[in-house]
Amino acid sequence: MVLVIPLKAAVRFDMAKALGEWLDNDEQQVSFQPSNPLQLVTPKPDFKSVACRDDLIRFSSLRNCLSDALLKAESHAAALKEGALEDAHEYHAALLEFERRGFPTMDDENNGLHLTWKAAWALHRDETHSNLLWDRSCITFNIVALLSYQTSHCNVSDRDECKKGVGLCQQAASILETLHELASSQDFATVDLSSSMLLFWKAFFLALGQSFVYRMASLAKAGNHGTLSCLSQSAYTLFNDALSKAQDARLQSEVPRQSKQWATYCKAQAMMAAAKAEYHQSVVQRLEYKYGAEIVRLRQSLSKLQACQEFIASLAAQLASSSSSSKKGKEDAHSAQEEMNLVDYTSRECQVILPVVRDRLTEIERDNYKIYNEEIPKQVPEIEPKQLIKSTMGYPTTMLAPKRKLFVGL
Repeated sequence: MVLVIPLKAAVRFDMAKALGEWLDNDEQQVSFQPSNPLQLVTPKPDFKSVACRDDLIRFSSLRNCLSDALLKAESHAAALKEGALEDAHEYHAALLEFERRGFPTMDDENNGLHLTWKAAWALHRDETHSNLLWDRSCITFNIVALLSYQTSHCNVSDRDECKKGVGLCQQAASILETLHELASSQDFATVDLSSSMLLFWKAFFLALGQSFVYRMASLAKAGNHGTLSCLSQSAYTLFNDALSKAQDARLQSEVPRQSKQWATYCKAQAMMAAAKAEYHQSVVQRLEYKYGAEIVRLRQSLSKLQACQEFIASLAAQLASSSSSSKKGKEDAHSAQEEMNLVDYTSRECQVILPVVRDRLTEIERDNYKIYNEEIPKQVPEIEPKQLIKSTMGYPTTMLAPKRKLFVGL
């Protein structure tokens, strides 16, 4: 089970009417007092609404279609079925074009725009702004949320599916990097678009993408244990980074239950990745006939697997001790069950790998004592991580240029 970002639902709004009235109002101009002194301000367009009526209607229709598709925080499957991801790309591209033309990019209560989006995690909390950058930030958030849902359905036992997962994760991390730059310059109250939230999810997608890279390599016909060790070590490093970001003070304050679950998932993944890295390195040592170093690597792998098993056992103990007699008790039990669901695959993976490592360690320790008599080193070099996942892809072209050109006759 992989973490999925909930959707931000939009409230329907007649953009065509509001922007048309704004264009036709000669007294209403763009404010030239931006909160961010580095923000580029484009003058108000010099044309009237009649000159771009079709574009305004299409623009408003795109937003309302998305409002109808993104109805609930967990409605990813239905939204994807209705083509919401493609519509979101088109709306994002249209927003960029409208912004370039000088449509409102700063809050001004007199411009007629009232763009409301619901919070992704706090279901009964709405936020309203009167500028297009707010809409662009929210729709970009939803694009990443839909990508997270697609990623969660990639089969880790299939090499082609893992390759797809790598692409989705790289795209999500790249989009989040740019979204972080955009949202950081705005005065949004929601935790959804906070620096803490966006940095965590970027770190998470990098870690998840790296784990997909590792699984792709492990499913190859001729797996190189040295390479696998470095790839898994990088996944360990990246999941540790995501773990630290999940424990950010603002996230723990505003989304405490979710941040705890995210931290749990990342910690379990990091522990498993570290154990795998040591195991693969032990195979490298075995093939080089360095049995003393192999023993050290196997011991470290076994220790990490046992620690992972103990961590998951502690979660099970919390679930067993959760009381369901009160409302808070029910909430605690539900949260503990969700955490157990998140680490279920890791738990089963640990149960499979641990006996293999333990049996090999028992065998080589016996053989080394009886046959090889090789000195066991007190320490071995750190495994060098090899990160192949990136967040520098930028936006896909479908998010940058609308399929149908806007303002053609102007």
